[in-house]
Amino acid sequence: MKNACDPFVRNADGSWSCVADTTLLHPLGRIQVTEGSVFYPGTTFMGVDLAAWLAARYSKGETVEQ
Repeated sequence: MKNACDPFVRNADGSWSCVADTTLLHPLGRIQVTEGSVFYPGTTFMGVDLAAWLAARYSKGETVEQ
């Protein structure tokens, strides 16, 4: 298993930038993210607030299957 946050960089404004194409396994299903995508807190992508989801995993040091 890999850390879900590995393909992302957390920005100073709380957003997350994807630095490598990745597929995340979220409870709502697979989410494919392309390099260069930026996710801001409070916005949704495929029905998920990815910024909040990534921040929660980052703070807990959780790993999830990719």
